[in-house]
Amino acid sequence: MNLLITILATLLAPCLLLWPAPAQSQSKPAAKIHVVYMGGPDCPPCNVWRGLELPKLEATEVFKRIQFTPVTKVITSSVPPRFFLPEAAKPLKDKLDAASNGITGSPQTIILVNGEVFDYKVGTYSASEFEARLLAIESDAPYPFARCARRRDREQCASSH
Repeated sequence: MNLLITILATLLAPCLLLWPAPAQSQSKPAAKIHVVYMGGPDCPPCNVWRGLELPKLEATEVFKRIQFTPVTKVITSSVPPRFFLPEAAKPLKDKLDAASNGITGSPQTIILVNGEVFDYKVGTYSASEFEARLLAIESDAPYPFARCARRRDREQCASSH
C-alpha cells in the first residue's frame, strides 16, 4: 500500500505544478489615518487632555501607526491661518476650513482617513474612546460613535459623511 501511494504521489506531483493556485485575497490597503488636534494653553480641557489622556493614547499600538499633528490655537479662533499651521497640516487647510465651518472653541479634533475628513469633534476624548475610534477605522469595523465630517456649529453636525 505504501508503495502504491509513493508511485501515485510521484506520478501526480508534476500535475500539481500545473494546477492553478487559489486566488489571493484582495486585501485593501491600510487606511492612512492622520489626526489633527487643535487647542492651546488657554484651554483648560486641552491642558488636562494633553497631560492625562494623550500619554495614555501615545502608549497604544494604534497610535504608533497614525500621524498625529498638534495645532496650537486659542479658544476664540477657528482653524488658524495656513502660515501658523505646522507643515503636516498646511496641505489640509482648505479641508479643515470646510469641515469646521468657521467654528471657534477648543479642543477640536479632526480624524482624516486617506486625506479626507472622517470625523470632526469639538471637545475631548478619553484615551480609550480615541483608541476605539482609531482601531475601528484601521480594521474597517463599524465606527463605534456618531461621526461628523462637517460641523454646522459647535453643537451640531451638518454632514456625517
